[in-house]
Amino acid sequence: MKIWRRRALACCVAMSAVMAAIVPAVVQAQPASNADHLKAVEPIGGDFALQGYPKSHLRTILYRGKIYRPLNAYEFVHVKPLGPTQGGQPMLLAVSNDFMGVGTILIAVQNGTPLARVLSPTVDLRDPDMGLAQPGRQDVLLFTAGSRALVTSTGQVLWFEHKRPKEYIHSIPLLVSVSPDNRQGALLLDNQIRLARFDDGPYASVPFTKDRQAKAFAGLWEESSQAAKKALDAGQRIDQRRLYNNLKAAWINQHFAWRQGKDGWQFTGLDLTSAPLPALTAREH
Repeated sequence: MKIWRRRALACCVAMSAVMAAIVPAVVQAQPASNADHLKAVEPIGGDFALQGYPKSHLRTILYRGKIYRPLNAYEFVHVKPLGPTQGGQPMLLAVSNDFMGVGTILIAVQNGTPLARVLSPTVDLRDPDMGLAQPGRQDVLLFTAGSRALVTSTGQVLWFEHKRPKEYIHSIPLLVSVSPDNRQGALLLDNQIRLARFDDGPYASVPFTKDRQAKAFAGLWEESSQAAKKALDAGQRIDQRRLYNNLKAAWINQHFAWRQGKDGWQFTGLDLTSAPLPALTAREH
């Protein structure tokens, strides 16, 4: 019995020594672990702030101290003030992370409430869609993936309808250019360029046919492919399809120009001129 007690006592002493060695190490490591898991809040202007862990690139948006979830998106990889203000608050350009399914949005406050509009539906953490500055107009960002444009000096979001009432068009439009007064847009379709007014829909077209587009854009896919390969070799990733569309938009702006005539803005280039669309019949309205 005495032998059993001595062995039990020795066991307890040994266990106490082991615990004594372990506990200080745990106590010392705890503060650093806690520091890594404390969220930091960073004001970004007005009543907006960003909240996130120091070692994470993901941030939540706070408005007046409460979490703001625009279009139900919770975390963002990019948020910055655009420059102009609305309702006394800065307008924000934000990009959601891969799991939110929102993309690039503009946030602006109206009557004390922040509201969001989608600029691009592209959701890509490694290559977010930040828009293409329209050649010759650095104040206009073209979001070809969403057929929208953003006027960065005012925060105005532009969207132009490419179809007329009851019209079926198979091709997906690309907004490739905006007129100097921001009231007209040029949309690239499979077999033409459609011109549309901001508040009145399509009004003219340019006969930029599929064959002419094939010749014009022949080298752009290879250019986008080489750029994607170069980025991949550097450990980065870019959306080649979006880059290809942006290259087409840049090409259009280099070879076509807006001209103001008696019937409004025209879009001309390559010896092609926009012509008014035929008047709609009563049945087509």
